[in-house]
Amino acid sequence: GGHTARNVVNTVVGLPPTEHWALVARAECTAVYPPRVAYFIAQFGNGDFIQPREEVGQEGNNAEPFRALLQEQDKAHAALSIVQGPSNPDVWVHSPELRPKRYVYKDGQLVSPGFRDDEWVPMRRPMRLRKLNERIYTTTCTGRNYDAIDNNCQVFSVAMFNDI
Repeated sequence: GGHTARNVVNTVVGLPPTEHWALVARAECTAVYPPRVAYFIAQFGNGDFIQPREEVGQEGNNAEPFRALLQEQDKAHAALSIVQGPSNPDVWVHSPELRPKRYVYKDGQLVSPGFRDDEWVPMRRPMRLRKLNERIYTTTCTGRNYDAIDNNCQVFSVAMFNDI
């Protein structure tokens, strides 16, 4: 059986002097025992280009479809998958209700076993991971080059979050 995503969280990575946003969805596969959990991590960054889905695979176009990362180990690894590069940036959950910031990864160390149950927001409707990945192509970021001001990781993450 496939994984069905039911919950989502927006995360922020501190990359001084800026921040990087990513969307994480938690999916469960109940067709196996014990049920398995996978984490769907969608992020859009400098140098990324989300090609319109209808253009992928057309003649003369060798581009691979833009995909999210699937992490099947545990929620701590899901948080760490967002942390890229040797700088060991801080990772926290973005939520207007969480003040001060609730860090998952700080000062080069995992300070939490991952995302807490109360940080996940239920999706409007459960969705298979393939369908969730297709939603990437419906954001305003699709077909446009990354731009630090107008078409960036926060625009992408918030659009995905609000869409599902």
